[in-house]
Amino acid sequence: MTNTYWDAETYDRIGTPMRGWAQQVIDDLALDGHETVLDAGCGSGSVTLDLLAKLQRGRIYAVDASAEMIASLTRTLDERGITSVTPLQASLTDFTLPEPVDAVFSNAVFHWIPDDDALFGALFRAARPGARMRAQCGGAGNNAHVLEAVAAVRQRAPFAEHLIDFSDSKTYRTPERAQASLERAGWREVRASLFTAPIPFEREDDATLYIRTILLRDHIARLPEDQRDAYARAVVQETIARHGAPYVADYVRLNIWARRPA
Repeated sequence: MTNTYWDAETYDRIGTPMRGWAQQVIDDLALDGHETVLDAGCGSGSVTLDLLAKLQRGRIYAVDASAEMIASLTRTLDERGITSVTPLQASLTDFTLPEPVDAVFSNAVFHWIPDDDALFGALFRAARPGARMRAQCGGAGNNAHVLEAVAAVRQRAPFAEHLIDFSDSKTYRTPERAQASLERAGWREVRASLFTAPIPFEREDDATLYIRTILLRDHIARLPEDQRDAYARAVVQETIARHGAPYVADYVRLNIWARRPA
């Protein structure tokens, strides 16, 4: 079962790279300000508000499976008196919007969802004819160095007994797989490509927090509380031992462009 719990406050503190990549995705949508947009996997909403800045006369449906993330976004909207964003807690493979959208936006989310047909089919059904999709997520080869370290650390005591039958649910697609899956769901004018974006962490504590909160959160959820920091730190240290200091999140990102036929 996928772990839908997210610590919204911590994610905001260490999610700076994701928010930076999102700006290019938002710019590529070339919004004119009146559109209705789906933010597919809105998280705590920091990027949702960046997207809203481009929609002076539009609105956003912000969908996320995490109750904690939706609660965080709802609080922010209430505090700021924003009524043009509608938060919805739902899976991106099974949701319904009150109306079709003019554009689908997603940042750093699709690799958390392994079912291509359910994901891209649900997004297709949410889009009106002629709607555009622009997304970015983890792609083939993402975090290869740290996953090498994970393969070693998860076999050690005391972690092994909790992780021996664990299978990571993240799906890092190739451009070819993404394009084929999108076209199978009905999307057209599909393009997909990879880019590398390594992020160094100068402080081991920051790398450990990143490992625990974002990258290996599903692993961490399987461990007793008193082993979680030790596991995350062991992965960081094993990665450094194999590839040198500082710890580097060796991100490979997948860019996606598509359109629903008119």
